[in-house]
Amino acid sequence: MVQTRRRARQRGAALLRLPTDVLHKIATHTAAPGLVVAAGTNLEARTALRKGTDEAERSRFGGIGMTVREAERVLRTRYPHILGESDLASRRAAGLALTTRSNVNVVDGPLLGGEPAGGEPRIYQGMVEALLAYGAEPSVPEDSDFGNTLLHLAYVADDPVALARLLIAAGANINARTLAPNGAGLTPLTWSIECGEGHQPCYDVAVFLIEQGCDVVQAEADYACQYSNGSLVDLLNGFDRTVENRHLVDLITTALEAAGPERRRAADEAARQYSAAHNTEDSEYY
Repeated sequence: MVQTRRRARQRGAALLRLPTDVLHKIATHTAAPGLVVAAGTNLEARTALRKGTDEAERSRFGGIGMTVREAERVLRTRYPHILGESDLASRRAAGLALTTRSNVNVVDGPLLGGEPAGGEPRIYQGMVEALLAYGAEPSVPEDSDFGNTLLHLAYVADDPVALARLLIAAGANINARTLAPNGAGLTPLTWSIECGEGHQPCYDVAVFLIEQGCDVVQAEADYACQYSNGSLVDLLNGFDRTVENRHLVDLITTALEAAGPERRRAADEAARQYSAAHNTEDSEYY
């Protein structure tokens, strides 16, 4: 009997020693329960695997702090007035809810969003975190003409960098392009500069996106394609020339100069092709 229990503990310890990347791969609401069952009828082994997957789920995205099951409970109990059953039916459905339902004017707990320029709706920290922990795809475009992602709207948050960091850690496409007619191809970097209208938090998130490796060259080419050869630097020069403004200009200028002419030409061609595929002559952007 003692040897049997010892062997069970050894099996449980072995499960806890699974590589972190393996635990991350199995830490989903579809795979983890099946693997717990696969551990057989041994309670200690099943408990060890469940403990390991729970820890992996809570450590995702820099420490989201929730398992999939815990996130689902939060979403169903705190946000039934915002989220329906269809919003939680799949990762993509949850991702669409992340983009379209996180920016609502309902006071509910700590806010990521305040009242930025233009009076955009708030973005709510608890709901965003719970949706990501639940498994929401972070780059599902909004089901509108614009086709923006939540990362495009990070500039409206009270702490844009915190929101952008969380989304990127969850796998958001840092170079996601809008789909809007006569506005196709605008990236989160472009939106943070253009829609931010020179406000400090918008500069903060723009700098952060560049530091995280966003494609400045393609963002510049797409912007120029939509705005008659305009440039992000010219756009920034139209705002107050603060220290933060000049720092962002320097970062963009450096990235463009480092790219070289061949890379710039390739980006220009990609912008023209994307624009031709998405734009229409009889529609207006904004």
